[in-house]
Amino acid sequence: MPLHDDDLARNARALDFHWRVSDDLVAAAGLPKFSRSKINRAMASILAALALASDSDRPYVSYSRSRDFYAAQGRYEGTDYSYASVLQSVDELARLGLIEEIRSKPGAHLTHGMQSRVRASDRLVEILAEQPVEYLGSRCPLVLKDEDGTRIDYEDTPETRRLTREIGGLNRFLNSFSIDVSASASPDDWQRTTHHVRARKVKDGVETWVCARLTPQIDLYRVFSRGGFRQGGRIYGGFWEGLPKARRLELLINGEVCIEQDYASLHPRLLYGLRGERMPAEFDCYALPYYERWVGKLALNIALNAATLNAAAGALMEKGRQKKADGSPVWPYGWAETRRIIDQVIDHNLTIAGYIGSDAGVSLMAIDARMALDVLKACEKARLPALPVHDSFLAPEGRKDELKSIMSDVLEGTLDRISSFPTKGSRRDSMGETIQMIRYRETAPAEPVVTPAAVPVVTSPSEVVGVSPAVVETVLPEARVAFRPVVRPLPPRMAALPPVVAAPLPVAVEVSLPAPVTPPCPVAAPAGPVPSAPRVGLPAFLAALLPVVAPEAPPEPAVSHGPSLRFFPALGGLRVSVPPAEVDPEDVPPPVRPPAPPVVAAPPPEPILVSLAPASGMLPAALPRPPEPRTKEERIQLFGDIIAQSRAKRSLVELGHADARMAELRAMAKKERRVR
Repeated sequence: MPLHDDDLARNARALDFHWRVSDDLVAAAGLPKFSRSKINRAMASILAALALASDSDRPYVSYSRSRDFYAAQGRYEGTDYSYASVLQSVDELARLGLIEEIRSKPGAHLTHGMQSRVRASDRLVEILAEQPVEYLGSRCPLVLKDEDGTRIDYEDTPETRRLTREIGGLNRFLNSFSIDVSASASPDDWQRTTHHVRARKVKDGVETWVCARLTPQIDLYRVFSRGGFRQGGRIYGGFWEGLPKARRLELLINGEVCIEQDYASLHPRLLYGLRGERMPAEFDCYALPYYERWVGKLALNIALNAATLNAAAGALMEKGRQKKADGSPVWPYGWAETRRIIDQVIDHNLTIAGYIGSDAGVSLMAIDARMALDVLKACEKARLPALPVHDSFLAPEGRKDELKSIMSDVLEGTLDRISSFPTKGSRRDSMGETIQMIRYRETAPAEPVVTPAAVPVVTSPSEVVGVSPAVVETVLPEARVAFRPVVRPLPPRMAALPPVVAAPLPVAVEVSLPAPVTPPCPVAAPAGPVPSAPRVGLPAFLAALLPVVAPEAPPEPAVSHGPSLRFFPALGGLRVSVPPAEVDPEDVPPPVRPPAPPVVAAPPPEPILVSLAPASGMLPAALPRPPEPRTKEERIQLFGDIIAQSRAKRSLVELGHADARMAELRAMAKKERRVR
C-alpha cells in the first residue's frame, strides 16, 4: 500500500552530517562554490542526505529553521551544522529547483510535531543516482536529550569520558566479526539498493518492506534522557535493529546462522526486583481475562511509561488513530473500556501496582541498558559474537546455550543489586524460564525443561507502601569506576492504596480483675474547678496549664476487688495500677512505663527533657496545680520550658495549649506593668 505524501513527510529522516558527496558531484549538480568552506562542506553533506533518502522508503529529510535549535548541535554533527550553513544551502538548492520543500511555520513543530522537510527533485535524483557517498562516522557516541526529546549539549566529565570509552570498546568488539545474509535466504525477501538493504515483512497478511542503511563500520551510540546520564541510555545504531524479526534470523554471524534470545517480561521482572521479590514461575503479567494477550501487554507497557493513569489511557487512544498494515486501528477500544483494561492490569499485577502510571519506564530503560552492556562484555570475554537489539541478542546458533547462561546470570545479578528489600523466594525456581527463544523458522525440538514448582510469595500491605529508591551499581573491571544510575521510581499511587486514617489518642480502659488483697479507700474528688483530662505523655507542668473546666458530679464509687489493669489500645499493652491512697502525692513514686511499640514509619524526634515529673496519664488524681509565676525570671523560665516541650512534642493540640498559656502569661505581665 503506497504511502501518501503526508505520511511520507511525517516519516522524514532527520538531517545528519555523517555522510558527504564528492566535490565533483556538487559541481555536476550546477551548484556554485561558496567563499566559505564551511558552507561548501554543509552543502556536500546535505546532498548526501538527500541521496540516501531518495534511495530509501523515506524520501524526505527534516531540518530546523530555528536559530535556537542549532545551539547544541555542533557536538553531534560538527561545526558545519549551523543555522547559517544549513539555511543558506537549502535556500540555494530551492532556488535552483533541485529540492521540493514543505516549510513549517515558526513553532509549528510544537503542535503537529514536524519540522520543515525537503526531498530531492526528479532532476537531482538523476544526478545523485548510482553516485558514491563517503561515510564520515558518528562524531559523538553519547546523545543527551531533554524532557522534550531535543538533543542538548553537555560538559565533558570523568563519567562521560568513561561512558565514551565503554561504547568505543563495544564498537571495536562488534567490528571484530562479520555479518552477512544467508545464501539460503529467499531473494523474494531481500533486495539491495545503492545504499540500503530492503527486507520483506509480512504481518496480518499484508506485505511491507523495511529499509536499513548499511555503513562501512558499526557505530553504536547511547541515548540518555531527562537532561542527565541517569535515565535512558539504551544502545542504538545497528542496521539489524530495524529489520523484521524473521529477517534477522537469516543473518550470518561469522558465517553461522544466528538465533535471537530475549528476556521474557523484562520490565515487570525488574519491578518485582525493586520490591525485593521474584516474579512467580508460570505467572503471565500480560494475561487478562476476556482479552487477548497483546492487549494486556500493550496496556501495561504504556502505563509503565506514563506519568498518570489518564495519560496512559490517552496514549492508548492515540494508538487508535494509528493503522495497522491491514488498515485496522492499532488500539480498537474506546475511552471507558480502555480505563477498565488499565484497572484490570492493575488488579492483575498488585505487587507492582504502585509503579503503573508512575513514569517508571525511563528508569527501567537505564537498568536494561546496563544489562545489555554487561551481557555484551561477558560475550566479549567469552569470545562469543553477539549483536544487541535492546533486551534481546543475536548470536550464532551453535552457542545459544552459552548466550542463555550469560543472560540469566546478568539478570539474577541485576535483580540482586536493585532490590530494596531482602529477596523473597528462591531464584531460578521462582523466576521460572526468564530467557525465551524467538523462532521464525523450523528448528530441531529443544529438550524439555523441567521447572520446579513455584514458591508462592505473600506480600503484606505494609510492604507495598514503603518503597525506597534503588541505586544500581555496576563496577567496570577495566576502569575500576563505579557506575551508579539512580533509579527513582515514584511512590505508589495513593488511589491504589487504602486510605490512612490517623489513630485517635489512646483512651484508658479500666478492666477489673479479682485479687486476694483489699485495696485502700479511694481518694475523694477535689471540690471546685479541675483541669481538663490530661493527655498521655504530657509533662506535669504542661498538664497544669490545660484549660479549667467545671467539675462534674462524681460517679458512684465502684466496689473494687483488686488491682485494675489500664489498657492503652494505641500502645498495645496493659498497665497495672493500684487505686490511689490518701497519701501525699509527692511521696508516690513515678510508675514504670513500658517501652513504646516499634513504629514502621520514620522514628519521632527525641523529646527535649525539661521535667522529670511522671507522665500526666499516671499522675495521682489529687495532684495540685503548680503556683503561678511571680517574678519576671520565673515567667521567662516557664516560657522556655513551654517552647522546648512544644517543639519536642510536635503536636498541634499541645502547641495550641502552649500558645494559650503563653498568651495568658503575657497578659499577666502586661497587667503588672500597668500597675507599676
